[in-house]
Amino acid sequence: MLKMPLSEVALVLEGQLLGQDLVIDRISTDTRNLCGGELFIALKGERFDAHDFIENAHQAAALLVSRPVDSAQPQILVKDTRLALGRLGQYIKEKVAPKSAALTGSCGKTTVKEMLAAILALKGPVLATKGNFNNDIGVPLTLLRLEPSHQYGVFELGANHEGEIAYTASLVQADVALVNNVAPTHLQGFGTLAGIARAKGEIYGPLAKNGVAVVNLDDDFAPDWLAQLKDKEVLTFGFKAGADISATDIQDSLDAGSRFTLKLKDQQLAVTMPLPGLHNVNNAMAAAACALALGVDGATIVAGLAQVQPVPGRLNIRTLGRKDRLIDDTYNASVGAVRAAIDTLSRYQGRRVLVLGDLGELGERARHYHAELGHYAKAAGIDNLFTLGVLSQAASDAFGLGAGHYDNREALVSSLVQALADEAAEVSILVKGARSSRMELVVDLIAASRLAAPQGMAC
Repeated sequence: MLKMPLSEVALVLEGQLLGQDLVIDRISTDTRNLCGGELFIALKGERFDAHDFIENAHQAAALLVSRPVDSAQPQILVKDTRLALGRLGQYIKEKVAPKSAALTGSCGKTTVKEMLAAILALKGPVLATKGNFNNDIGVPLTLLRLEPSHQYGVFELGANHEGEIAYTASLVQADVALVNNVAPTHLQGFGTLAGIARAKGEIYGPLAKNGVAVVNLDDDFAPDWLAQLKDKEVLTFGFKAGADISATDIQDSLDAGSRFTLKLKDQQLAVTMPLPGLHNVNNAMAAAACALALGVDGATIVAGLAQVQPVPGRLNIRTLGRKDRLIDDTYNASVGAVRAAIDTLSRYQGRRVLVLGDLGELGERARHYHAELGHYAKAAGIDNLFTLGVLSQAASDAFGLGAGHYDNREALVSSLVQALADEAAEVSILVKGARSSRMELVVDLIAASRLAAPQGMAC
């Protein structure tokens, strides 16, 4: 963050400074992370109010509050600390003024973010969203991490209700905006796919004056976004005819990554990247479109895609024993992402096993979507389905013979190990589920089981 006197912060936020005018260069909203010298912002939510625990912020240099508190520390008094956090992040973004992209979508936005950041890093210092800092608190905190050296910013925007992306996109005011796709996610907050599409499409509204909207031409809602963007410059990607950016000659090696020809308007470029799966070719097209819109040349785009590293929990492959593989795809899960994972798993030789936890925020049709995934896995030729949780039982029931449902991780892994103990063919086990299902713990249990021991050895 830029160094700022408290008087400047108060001026930007139209607040009142009470006490000494110090210079701060760090922000915190969590008393557990204070190390001294920060401006602590006392946020207030539906179930908490940091003002009530302000004594825990004694290490902070100063406080940002919406009501005066009993403390000797300097205080900046504002009407709403949450909105003040957003405005301060927006102010830092305006001062640093990096070229920036804002990304959202139901599936793949984190991977696109990493791809785009890898490309831009070859041109100059880049700041990208870390982890899941993509909501109305996380986006401002990310903006506050900007330094004068940053030439580029890549900001992931998420939402679970309408209006959230409109707000965070207004803070970012990006030069390039992307909706990667729309799939059944957060239906509890949006109700329908059309509701999701409207919410995601909010990202295009606050584009910078000469900004570029990147649109997935393959998405069912592309016509709606294109109609919304008649007065904006638009760049499209996808496999449909007429897309500005597309991919052909795709060679997908499950263990080695992907090769394809990337069409960038009038250029034809050979791409090799270490990520497998057709869905990652889609993600690469999206990242390439954003990079092109930011003025990056084709050669740099190719070099960046070659260097991109897998996101932890996204198709990370571990070797089990001498020939089997454990595929950790537990970062998160939407219906579309599970389908993509099933497509990838189905292409392996030997016995193919899917371990699936509950998916979250699917609303009233949650069981329907889980059952649909069970049918999809069966049709794709998956040999076994092991499910964990409550909703995922609908997937097991739909899959039928070869499926089993479990109430706890230990029972699932025990049954899995027993089922595969005498398997002669190579085995591929893919584990996936919503973040709330903690399926990474299942991965750890499988990795510690006797399936991981070299052939002929007991654990």
